[in-house]
Amino acid sequence: MLAEIESFVNWMRRRNATARTWRDYAYDLKQFAALVGDCSPSTVTFHEVDRFVTTQAARGYKPATINRRLAAIQSFYHFLADEEPELPCPVLPHRHCLKEPQRLPRPVADDDLAKFFAQIHDARDRAMFILMLRCGLRIAEVAELKLTDLYLNEERPRLVAHGKGSRERSVFLSPQAERALRAYLAARPSFPSEHVFLSYLGAGLSTTAIHKRLVGYRDRAGVYLSAHRLRHFFANGLLSADVPVTSIQKLLGHRWLETTQTYVEANDRQVQADYYAACAKLEDWQ
Repeated sequence: MLAEIESFVNWMRRRNATARTWRDYAYDLKQFAALVGDCSPSTVTFHEVDRFVTTQAARGYKPATINRRLAAIQSFYHFLADEEPELPCPVLPHRHCLKEPQRLPRPVADDDLAKFFAQIHDARDRAMFILMLRCGLRIAEVAELKLTDLYLNEERPRLVAHGKGSRERSVFLSPQAERALRAYLAARPSFPSEHVFLSYLGAGLSTTAIHKRLVGYRDRAGVYLSAHRLRHFFANGLLSADVPVTSIQKLLGHRWLETTQTYVEANDRQVQADYYAACAKLEDWQ
């Protein structure tokens, strides 16, 4: 199985070497192979997948992580099926995929944001985190941003973000985001890298490096927030400004409207108004 996994991972890397997917799938599939052994993929049955799910859950992995690893196994078998059409996939979604709890986005307090950004004096880091806050970029989209993705001289400055599944979208820059980005570009070292955000050695920053910078600033500020919560703040701001949810979906790069709908559920002003109007009418609720 290890040889087949290597072929699959190499195929994924050739398709999109800059994406993290092939690395994640390589890690997930090696965990599966460590459990079932280096056997032929054709000998693996749903019983081994049962054992894999049980083992992963016992180790404390969350349903989302286990489901991602099951998706990696499914993709692996679909790849093998190109040469062996009769090869069955041992993952049975109705049996193995775990139900994930739906969590509403957690808001970020304005005071926490102020404390966080008060710690950031580096132009590069300030630009990165303002792009997440004011443009809704994912941390991976910031890491992958290239100079050729910037269109700052257009009437409405924008950039092109490379989202999940290699999907591209236009991201418009707020005045604050444009100022922060231009301030960094003016001071950006002249290394021959195409990446916008560079390490001090001149290479593009990884998502891990950006995350470590964020953790350092939030620890010094004494607040808790994540790159994804900065993105949540962006979406909630648009909702408060009555931007249609379909426009927010496009700005965030969500494939499905249901994903964007979670922000509406967490910030539904009509529900709030209806509830407090009822409280005002019910004397014993005062």
